[in-house]
Amino acid sequence: MKVLRNILFYLVCATVFLVATVGSSAFRAKYTLVPKLKSTDAYMYATNLDRYSFLQYDQAGPDQGRRALLEYLKLLDRIRGEKIEYSQVTLHRDFGLTYLRLYRLELADGNPSAAGNYMKSAQKEWSALGWKDVSAETLTAYVETLESKEQKLYNTAGIQAPAGQEKQDKPRGASK
Repeated sequence: MKVLRNILFYLVCATVFLVATVGSSAFRAKYTLVPKLKSTDAYMYATNLDRYSFLQYDQAGPDQGRRALLEYLKLLDRIRGEKIEYSQVTLHRDFGLTYLRLYRLELADGNPSAAGNYMKSAQKEWSALGWKDVSAETLTAYVETLESKEQKLYNTAGIQAPAGQEKQDKPRGASK
């Protein structure tokens, strides 16, 4: 009887230990590991989609650029809606910049009402960052300056072919 009681005691201790270990691991995973993984994935995916949407906006047609920018906005909305750990400064800046690019596309397409809505959204995002002057003129000048810098980054006209190779044609969409 004493042996049976000792075995039962050891089984209960092992069960309590296993339950505590599983509970602790589940708690840590839910409140520590999963949010960090979501945040890391969000940063990586958002960075890639940001570059893709900019290149579509800058070098493809307006419809392709618009679709890419709207897809990027959907991702940013998802990050905001799911409360993923993500820098609020980065989120507001990315929203604001994307809205400004959509504003420019709509203005170029002759759609002033949609352009106005995008400008209002951009002004709201830049205001959330603490910008004092969020007038349409200031934001338009900002995005034009930024895009001229980015244009230089993607300009391939000055690249020369290595010695012994013929100069190749410029890549499609290298300049506007």
